[in-house]
Amino acid sequence: HNVLLLAAAVVILRMSVEYYRRKSHRFVAFLMGTGSGIAALLLAHYYGGIIHFTPPLTVYTLFVAAVAGIPGVILLYLMQILAL
Repeated sequence: HNVLLLAAAVVILRMSVEYYRRKSHRFVAFLMGTGSGIAALLLAHYYGGIIHFTPPLTVYTLFVAAVAGIPGVILLYLMQILAL
């Protein structure tokens, strides 16, 4: 499971870098991605009981959500499902 999860993290990171590289307003796109990731994390934290996913608000989860955006929050969910 760890290799698969690491591969998924690398793919998400690579996709994010490529996405921001192609944008004309890179900083604005990065801020939007960061904001949407943190918003998704907060929604999952407070209302995730519906889908049995309530991630803690730690430095680690905030970092993942801020850097990878919504795909990062999905990655956190997959980590919970796989019990990693």
